[in-house]
Amino acid sequence: PPTAATPALRGAEHNASRPAALPKGAGAAGGRPRSASPPMCTGQTEIKETFKYINTVVSCLVFVLGIIGNSTLLRIIYKNKCMRNGPNILIASLALGDLLHIIIDIPINLLAEDWPFGVEMCKLVPFIQKASVGITVLSLCALSIDRYRAVASWSRIKGIGVPKWTAVEIVLIWVISVILAVPEAIAFDMITMEYRGRYLRICLLHPTQKTSFMMFYKQAKDWWLFSFYFCLPLAITAFFYTLMTCEMLRKKSGMQIALNDHLKQ
Repeated sequence: PPTAATPALRGAEHNASRPAALPKGAGAAGGRPRSASPPMCTGQTEIKETFKYINTVVSCLVFVLGIIGNSTLLRIIYKNKCMRNGPNILIASLALGDLLHIIIDIPINLLAEDWPFGVEMCKLVPFIQKASVGITVLSLCALSIDRYRAVASWSRIKGIGVPKWTAVEIVLIWVISVILAVPEAIAFDMITMEYRGRYLRICLLHPTQKTSFMMFYKQAKDWWLFSFYFCLPLAITAFFYTLMTCEMLRKKSGMQIALNDHLKQ
């Protein structure tokens, strides 16, 4: 199948004499790309057209099903007063974070070639993406802790309402997720690239950063994302589910009561 080659980055000296093929509004409403000269690409990356079609179909499917599923879940919890308890509020927080990611990030990521939204959206989109991922993983960690506490002391989960500790958990989850996503908004920028005889505006992590902290973040980003957004929640979830299993095996007489009360939520 035909392939598309990734073009080489162009520096600031080419931006000053940009040809007429530059998309309209690049310097006004579209935002002005940073003039720093990024390093040239040493090779070409080929992407099969078949993969592009598969990615588009899968993304559209996730977009539709994600909106329907998460919106339905939020509506059920909102409409039914008996569903408004600690565990379900954590699940609602998780669904809201997923909904933000689905509505904002997936459609924009599907856009090919030229970035039409300006510098502000270039910084906002990765910020929302990392914040929503943080909300998701931290909510999963909080759910595993809550389920262990429910099994260890099932009498506390009876009744309707959101415990103060759960409300504090949700606030902390959102605040921490937003703070950890701030470097993404700082690091991302618009870069001009030459592609098939014309110039395109691309939104990506800029190769050159202004501060030593952002240079360190750029170098350690992959390990940071892998450790905090994958390894840490996996370890916390596995730890508390192991504790929950041990607790349930230790209290076999009350295990069924705990499960029934927890399932009612």
